[in-house]
Amino acid sequence: MLRYIRVLRYLIDVCFPPVCMHCFAEISEQDIWLCGTCYDKLSFVPEQQCPKCGSPTQDDACSNCAENAYVFTQAKSVFLFEGAARTLIHELKYNGFTGIAKWFANQMYKTVLGEMSMPNVEYVTAIPLHRVKKRERGFNQSELIARALAEKLNIPYSDALLTRKANTMSQTLLNGVTRRKNMRDAFRPGRLNPAGKSILIIDDVFTTGTTVNEAGKVLLDAGAEQIYVLTACHGV
Repeated sequence: MLRYIRVLRYLIDVCFPPVCMHCFAEISEQDIWLCGTCYDKLSFVPEQQCPKCGSPTQDDACSNCAENAYVFTQAKSVFLFEGAARTLIHELKYNGFTGIAKWFANQMYKTVLGEMSMPNVEYVTAIPLHRVKKRERGFNQSELIARALAEKLNIPYSDALLTRKANTMSQTLLNGVTRRKNMRDAFRPGRLNPAGKSILIIDDVFTTGTTVNEAGKVLLDAGAEQIYVLTACHGV
């Protein structure tokens, strides 16, 4: 059986060689997703960033924190939402290349270990999709990333901490004020009691932080001790 699987894999690679998701150059492995050139051009969030929300800053002042009352202890992102990173998010989210979620989780794992201090985090969770949207898409991209990351961190993943009670419109084209209004009362506590727990929330993109902040409020109101946020990308 193993021999036939290898032959089938060889035939697939010959007929449909894997290509870079961003520039379409041929690559050697199915699960790399980017060629070396595109990977080297990925824009990481710069070192000069807000210690609370992770937004790139030019000085000690953070415009995001000035405009938003963030309830989480710390948020960080790995990539700027541009170029190849934006392409990968799009391919994962809208074209169903779900294997990209594990790639993002690996990149985020390096950030968690190297740059975030998360004492006593007891659960990893993801921003939930409304059941209608999840049924249409077939999966929740943030949940896929979160499950893969939780496995690497050896911290339990739970989808029972939050539920989405409102099928909100996409945040993509909304400004800060409208985003906050759109997400107001979008979440409610799940069946798992978060009282006294420190929780890491995972999402794909942090733009103004409205979505993760509203989710964090719900968990804190339900008794959670601390909220940390990690996203694959930060909006630019």
